[in-house]
Amino acid sequence: MGSCAIHDDLLYASELDGYLHCLDAKTGRKYWDHDMKAGVWASPYWVDGKVFLNSDDDTVTIFADGKEKKVLGKVEMERGGKITPVVANGVLYLTTETRLFAISNK
Repeated sequence: MGSCAIHDDLLYASELDGYLHCLDAKTGRKYWDHDMKAGVWASPYWVDGKVFLNSDDDTVTIFADGKEKKVLGKVEMERGGKITPVVANGVLYLTTETRLFAISNK
């Protein structure tokens, strides 16, 4: 349902059935998959060496950019699994169906 994210010849693609795939953008070779354990409508979002992806269980999963799968953390949200995160001016914006969250370092 979403679009892909590409950085340094790595393509990150999510699918509605709940998987995130990391592929070589030039050859299509698969490096890794991750089962989100919930549906995915959002697009993966690459920023600052990380890939963010929302899932229908209202969780944002944060992955390290790279050919090896590494989950850096998860953020539990309230009702917002279909919306792609975005970063602007050093602030991570996460939205739910009713709220907007802005997260930054002080």
